[in-house]
Amino acid sequence: MLGVKKNALNSGEFVHSITVPVVQGWQGYAKVGTRNAMVIATASACLVRDADEGLISIALGSVGPTIIRCSQAEKWLLKTTSLRVGAQINADLAVEFGRRVSDEATPIDDHRSTAAYRRHCVAILAQRLLVRSLA
Repeated sequence: MLGVKKNALNSGEFVHSITVPVVQGWQGYAKVGTRNAMVIATASACLVRDADEGLISIALGSVGPTIIRCSQAEKWLLKTTSLRVGAQINADLAVEFGRRVSDEATPIDDHRSTAAYRRHCVAILAQRLLVRSLA
């Protein structure tokens, strides 16, 4: 994906199949939208935690031209705390993680929402997903 309704396929090319690897560990998705189903999200986030390896991955939707992987926030969290089995975090760390995730978003103002509200949403979604992944 290169952007909204844009991809890297040439004329006459199509995607025949994709391979989706099996991911180990906790996985969560959350979105904010006008309804819970069948609606384009105002903002969304997906988090995967591999407790055995102590790794976390987070990606955002509807806050940029394509899906955004928040690699800087992930790196910060790995340097700041352990995410291995039995790990616990405090509320301040979850809030800071959310803020850093939000900093990596590149939202726009449009008919669905403002950029500021989208940033706020992904910060909260990231916090909640992180806390849930450690529960």
